[in-house]
Amino acid sequence: MAVEKMVMMNLVGALEDEDKILEQIILMGNVHLQTDLSELYESHFALHVLEESLNEMRENGEVNTRGPNDENYSEVLSRIEYISKALDIKPKVDQAFLESSFEYGSCKNSIDEMYHKVSPIYEEILKTKETIKKYQAFRESIKYILDKNIDFSGLGKLHFFNYKIGKISHEDKLEIAKNYENITAIAKAIGTGDGLEVFLIIYPQKFEMETERILKSVNFEEVKIPEELRGTPIEMNEQIEKILRQEQNKLNELYQKIREMKDTYQDFICQAITRVKMTQKISNIKENIERGNSVFILSGWVPESQKEKITTQISTVSNKFMIVFKDINEIGKSIMPPTKLKNHKWFQPFENLVKMYGTPSYTELDPTVFLTITYLLTFGAMFGDVGQGLIFVLAGYILSKKQKDSFFGPIAMKLGMSSAIFGFFYGSIFGNEEWIPHIVRSVFGSESIMTKLIINPMENMNLILISAVVLGVILLLFGYGYSMINCLKEGNIQDGLFGRNGLAGLVFYIALLLIVYDIAFAPIIIPRGILITLIVISMILMVIREPLANKLQNKLPLYHEEVSSYYVESGFDIVETILSLASNTISFIRVGAFALNHVGLFLAFKTMAEMANGGVAGIIIMIIGNIIIIGLEGLIVFIQGLRLQYYELFGKYFKGEGVEFKPIQFID
Repeated sequence: MAVEKMVMMNLVGALEDEDKILEQIILMGNVHLQTDLSELYESHFALHVLEESLNEMRENGEVNTRGPNDENYSEVLSRIEYISKALDIKPKVDQAFLESSFEYGSCKNSIDEMYHKVSPIYEEILKTKETIKKYQAFRESIKYILDKNIDFSGLGKLHFFNYKIGKISHEDKLEIAKNYENITAIAKAIGTGDGLEVFLIIYPQKFEMETERILKSVNFEEVKIPEELRGTPIEMNEQIEKILRQEQNKLNELYQKIREMKDTYQDFICQAITRVKMTQKISNIKENIERGNSVFILSGWVPESQKEKITTQISTVSNKFMIVFKDINEIGKSIMPPTKLKNHKWFQPFENLVKMYGTPSYTELDPTVFLTITYLLTFGAMFGDVGQGLIFVLAGYILSKKQKDSFFGPIAMKLGMSSAIFGFFYGSIFGNEEWIPHIVRSVFGSESIMTKLIINPMENMNLILISAVVLGVILLLFGYGYSMINCLKEGNIQDGLFGRNGLAGLVFYIALLLIVYDIAFAPIIIPRGILITLIVISMILMVIREPLANKLQNKLPLYHEEVSSYYVESGFDIVETILSLASNTISFIRVGAFALNHVGLFLAFKTMAEMANGGVAGIIIMIIGNIIIIGLEGLIVFIQGLRLQYYELFGKYFKGEGVEFKPIQFID
């Protein structure tokens, strides 16, 4: 339940070791690059110190200065991917290949040479496969007319007529028959098979367009005869067999060449893609670093716990560098560190739900644990059923195994656990509300605490609805606490003490709740006059929060707008505060409403099953009912639970305006 502490790292190193140092930073994967370089210029002293220490080496030619590489690595990677596809190689990025020596220019030349060797063969393979596919398709098309003694070579020599052969469905054939007198062609059925009719169409050349239009209207699928084929269908079939044998032999020879190239180039391709990707990463970093005459400087954020590791790791490849770490307090508020959430493994999947709303800023409290607990409570209360909860657990487990990087699987498992727990106390398993209470009474007795803890929602509607509102009040009070802590951490006493979500707002809300309870339910110890006084005082504090906070902090001017405009706006803000408090509180009644709705849907399907006189039909109805409820209502409750978190709670205490910690990594 914390945001990991960050420090700013300013690294100055010799240009001759730039690539080696940057490679180590990438491999460590714990540096978030600072693209705002203003902090660099504040650290110019480090650049000056190191350049002085390297002057002597530079004069002796030991240090080579150079600018960033403008090489187009995407083109090289594209060629590597092409070669890999052609040779059926599945290259994997492996850090082990980084240990070998590497020179980019030589690698690029080798890749270009491979490309020019592989490309003609691979393109010829594609062309040959396309040729084989074409002849196989034509052979399939004429198999219905092999017994016809039609010389298509002769038809092709006609001077005033053209011809086509093609396939038409039986339904379209009937359309031709109905309108035969309007067709400007001779249509002759010459074969049939697989629900299709093969037609020979002969028509005058001057009616080409009309014939095309008519054939298109009956979905005529033309069979193109390759120009090199001659004679009758049986003769063309023999020619096709001969061509296919030739093309297949040619394809086998080409594949043999590909296999030989694969054996030769496979290791190099795997090494090359690793090295080129690393070189590309290094080049991308160079766009965000500064250079002096003989040194470079890089600025970024690192977890405080990683400081020693970074220094030690870089020292393994260079001794010509200097690192200056600065705490956030030394930098000021002009640059905000990125946020890296640090939670127990059990809570980590729910970090994604927080990030869907926004990333906590560095000074904000991480709401992940609070969201996890409250979301599980509200979801379980709205969707309480042992059987369906266990279905969620099973589905989440399967999803976690199939998609290890997915966060939804672990979340579904935990939501299912919450649903099953609440389902036990609701006495519901797959909609049946008799089995669990009966078992509990049999084991613990009808007067035991366990038996009394089982509450049927439909028989205790008022209790369920009131409990939902009470839960909402408790969660909103925690929200006030989060809001005050966040404001005070930022030094914002205006909102933390006097704001609608601060101390004044909290007093106003509690006093208002007590008055409502005193009027609607039972008298309380605190006199109503004191509560009204607290409400009035807190309202006044919320109205004058800006000038009061500025006065306490000795800030001028007291108002940042016209005084009259400020108080008009503050007055409307009080009205909005009252309305939002009522809305936020009542909104939690949906938790109880969905709990009742969940039971009500089951009762509907149970009634339908009883109307079917039970038996197989009744069982099928209950199964379908459970599937619908799990799929449809489960999704609705999932969304409603998020809505309560985002609108009623996050809107009170969480801004989510931070920048997520995204370290430079070799494999994203």
